Amino acid sequence: MAQLAVGDLLEDRYRIDHPIARGGMSMVYRCVDLRLGRAVAAKVLDEKYIADPVFRQRFRREARAMAQLTHPNLVNVYDFGSDGDHLFLIMELITGGTLRELLAERGPMPPHAAAAVMRAVLTGLSTAHRAGLVHRDIKPDNILISGDHRVKLADFGLVRLASAATASSNQIIGTAAYLSPEQVDGTDITPASDVYSAGIVLFELLTGAVPFSGDTPLAHAYKRLTADVPAPSSRIGGVPSLIDALVATATARDPQDRFSDAAEFLAALDDVAGELSLPDFSVPVPRNSAAHRAAAVPTDITDLVGPPTMVTEIPVPQIAQTRIHEALPPVPARIPEDAVEEFEEPRPPADKPVSNRSRVGLVVWLIVIAMLTTAVAVGGWWFGSGRYGEIPQVLGMDRAVAVATVEEAGFTPVTRIVYSDDVPTDQSAGTDPADGEKLVRGREVTILVSQGMPTVPSAEGMDVLAYQAAASERTLTVTSGEPVYSAEVEEGRVARTEPAAGEAVPIGTTVTVHVSRGPEPIQVPAVIGLPLADAEARLAELGLTVAAVDRRYDEDSPAGRVLAVSPDPGTTLTRGNEVSLVVSSTLTVPDVSGMDEATATATLEAAGFSVSDTRRDNGTTGASGSTVVGTSPAAGELIDPEDAEITLTLPGRVTVPDVVGMTVGQARGLLEGVGLDTNARERDDTRVISRQRPSAGDVARVDSTVRLTLGD
Repeated sequence: MAQLAVGDLLEDRYRIDHPIARGGMSMVYRCVDLRLGRAVAAKVLDEKYIADPVFRQRFRREARAMAQLTHPNLVNVYDFGSDGDHLFLIMELITGGTLRELLAERGPMPPHAAAAVMRAVLTGLSTAHRAGLVHRDIKPDNILISGDHRVKLADFGLVRLASAATASSNQIIGTAAYLSPEQVDGTDITPASDVYSAGIVLFELLTGAVPFSGDTPLAHAYKRLTADVPAPSSRIGGVPSLIDALVATATARDPQDRFSDAAEFLAALDDVAGELSLPDFSVPVPRNSAAHRAAAVPTDITDLVGPPTMVTEIPVPQIAQTRIHEALPPVPARIPEDAVEEFEEPRPPADKPVSNRSRVGLVVWLIVIAMLTTAVAVGGWWFGSGRYGEIPQVLGMDRAVAVATVEEAGFTPVTRIVYSDDVPTDQSAGTDPADGEKLVRGREVTILVSQGMPTVPSAEGMDVLAYQAAASERTLTVTSGEPVYSAEVEEGRVARTEPAAGEAVPIGTTVTVHVSRGPEPIQVPAVIGLPLADAEARLAELGLTVAAVDRRYDEDSPAGRVLAVSPDPGTTLTRGNEVSLVVSSTLTVPDVSGMDEATATATLEAAGFSVSDTRRDNGTTGASGSTVVGTSPAAGELIDPEDAEITLTLPGRVTVPDVVGMTVGQARGLLEGVGLDTNARERDDTRVISRQRPSAGDVARVDSTVRLTLGD
């Protein structure tokens, strides 16, 4: 390959700055787009491809397709063209290094790191697959890591171009270590071929090595035709079985057994990562990469494009080179073992003419010939078309009518229940064989009896495989949806479906299955300080059960308030788990002021207190000597239920009521009611009082005597 010199121009626009790396098919240069003033990478293809006009035409078509692919996980192709003997692509200039360099620096990756790399690779690759493109050369050398830790896939379509240029020479195109079996044996290349190569990359990320080896690249390539890729866990510890299964599916020898494309592989990878709770991971940038070495080379375009940038393609080790190998020779078609050579028996010599000398003999011969002709005709009819009947059309008939129709046509009817989007239940949806076909009379004809549209089967806690089988029996397919929490369905089993179970759907409908993640995690709420009833209601709303309620005195917490919860608030539980509460047993002294002594005592006892004593406060005046004016402890105080005794305070003095003009009996009742005595005698109860001492409104000590003066 004739190397371009620093300062050379491609199409008077792209100025060569420095050679970066040499690959198997091209040379990569750091250069400057003089029109846009930015640093780019120029991939200049090997001269051996230039002279081929078919290759140049395919190059333009493939380059145009590559340029239309835009995704953060793909290296962008900005431009393509030819300049003299140079055919080139202008690409995004990537800072950082290659995945090959990262593996060389750090060795095998843990599952979460490998998953992070492959998620980015498969995301970019799925974009290409949706556009109808197949990469054909997935390998660590074509997986780049930018300076901002973004993983990008490069070199779409180049192997396809090389393959087209050598298609007539029975050669294998690609890197031996990562080839799919189809690329080795020459069968059709599909997105599943990229899936195989990506599976090999995942194996290498986990173990630090590719699964196969050989004395020559061809021997290495042929290994995958006869051997399965081993489980990564057989080469290195710490690889979960789900990752082993993921690699096994991606690298199945038969393309039909693999993920069909990158999107399906990516979905499976995300499912496994979620199942294993793999943490997120930022892919590191290689420290000792070709990009770093290239950036150290002085450039005379710094003022134009800013600080030196780096491209990550480097000369790759021998095993990573994209190579052309001799393909397997074509296999001659085999002759079936039961095949025989056709031959033709020699015809017997013609009989000599028979003399017909007798009229009688002639008549006899004519009769015999007529009889033989009739027999042959009848036999020919029977053994030919006469044995066959035409299967009648029974579409839309009721089952019984369809059975009778088939019987009348000379066939033996049998029925088979089938699903139909159009034919009502218990009507014929057709026959097998189809109507109008010929069949020997007496043979069985299957009448297809409609049971209507299929309904979505009930999950009933099935695992996914069992549900897939149940759905398949109803012509339905299954796809995985987001896992959901379920308190009723065991983790890993089907919790719900879309459409819902029992819903009638068209034949072939795809049912989305949501697998249970088990009970939803619930954090113990903050219920401390709430009344017990409110706390129990809050816990019940979350599906938590109060297993026990203990009581404890707390001088700062009113009675019935929650003091503590176990487990502690914020602890993660699941629906149905139990919690224990500690509730304040503190008693609050009720306010019984203004009540009479008996009512106050009853009120206190109902609240859990006992009246241990009664005292009078001579400094307090009340309306009655039995009216409570206070308690000790006072109303509102918090009391330990173990020491819940109350002393009632009654007034020591009362206001003397006005009894003048009353009879002695009336006055005695009134005065005694407020706690005062009288000097009047019972025999004077009917006499009227004319004067009293102390006077009405005066204050007197409880139990003191009011002197009454009686009128005449």
